[in-house]
Amino acid sequence: MIASKLPHFNFRIIINLLLSLLPISFIAGNLVINLNMILIILASLLFWKKDFFKIKILLIDKLLIFLFLFSVLTSLINYNNFLSSDPILTKENLIKSIAYLRYLLFYFSIRLIIEKNYFNIKTFFISASICVIFVTFDLFLQFFSGKDIFGFPKSDLKVSGPFGDELIAGSYLQRFCLFLFFLVPFYKDYFTKINLNFLLLLVFVLLFFSIVISGNRMSVILFVLLFVFLFLLEKNLRKFLIILISFIFILFLTLYNFFPYIEFLTSNFLRQANQIIFSLDEIYKNNLNMNFSNTYLKEFYLGYMTWQENLILGGGINSFYLNCKINYGLCTSHPHNYYLEILSELGIVGMFITLAIFIKLFHLFFMIRNKLYLSNENNAIASFALLFFIEIFPFKTTGSFFTTGNSTYIFLLIAVIVGFSNKLIYYKKKQT
Repeated sequence: MIASKLPHFNFRIIINLLLSLLPISFIAGNLVINLNMILIILASLLFWKKDFFKIKILLIDKLLIFLFLFSVLTSLINYNNFLSSDPILTKENLIKSIAYLRYLLFYFSIRLIIEKNYFNIKTFFISASICVIFVTFDLFLQFFSGKDIFGFPKSDLKVSGPFGDELIAGSYLQRFCLFLFFLVPFYKDYFTKINLNFLLLLVFVLLFFSIVISGNRMSVILFVLLFVFLFLLEKNLRKFLIILISFIFILFLTLYNFFPYIEFLTSNFLRQANQIIFSLDEIYKNNLNMNFSNTYLKEFYLGYMTWQENLILGGGINSFYLNCKINYGLCTSHPHNYYLEILSELGIVGMFITLAIFIKLFHLFFMIRNKLYLSNENNAIASFALLFFIEIFPFKTTGSFFTTGNSTYIFLLIAVIVGFSNKLIYYKKKQT
């Protein structure tokens, strides 16, 4: 009896180790992310074999399958259009579009792990929280001493912590911060209510200011927006969040007067926000010279214009750069907005499928939500759902939707939302 359970026990340990390594892999880089993801897929395929391909296909699964197959199809259709301009890059893009199918396997692997009850959500939360604490500590160390724990120097404007030359520390913290915030209630029996509230307050303050000193302005906005959503959705937390926001505001004003760096970041942020607000009318002018006062506006405009070249089907995954270069000269690799990128590379058809997926995820979340504040493991869907809704915020400046880090993060969130919601719906039907 013990022997028959041993393989299952060992696999549970292995799969949760791999899942726990995901937050760490985002610090290590794309190579480690890909390796971790492939190991999760292989482990699921080897252990469940036939069950993997017999998983119940839901409506959202059909939409995802259609999106992935369409992305390969549109890349194949547009292959000859770009081949003459840059044969090497065109072939690379086609290979990337086919290789992108690994995220579909990754999605089904995570779904299966959850529905088989192998996903230890508490272990994942602990791993993500340790990573967030480490990055936060490293950012403050770099900010005050000039170097982080690995010896990476502080730049003139921003601190990067363990990410070296990549100025993405704020984005990383914004993406994984909620797991630390939601981990605390797992240990609420060890704290009094006052101490628990103080701990949550401390967590929020440290996270907020670590994102501020990273210099990632959009991450600051999204971090605040995350807790605004939390305030709107959960009545039991509103009193605490009001106290929290008031405290942060007072503390920020205090530090603003004593730390010139905080004043500089704030002034720079307000200046650029002002540029964007007063330059929006430039988008509506057919400004083919691209003389925008803000860099992001130029990229957004190029994304829109590139979409016009392939309205219905798009140019295929990673086609933005090639399409933009052919028609408008020197361009960046992507338009820095998920929706504009999907439009330019997958067209109206791809955008329609994507929006249908997002709407279905909203529906799943609100259908099963009872309490947002974690009282048990099943309600962990709330943290993943909130992070997903922030990730797809329409006015967010982003990296490419199709890069390793972004795609792994997005499809992890989607798989968890679908997996847990399907699991909860099944249990409710069973109880009924």
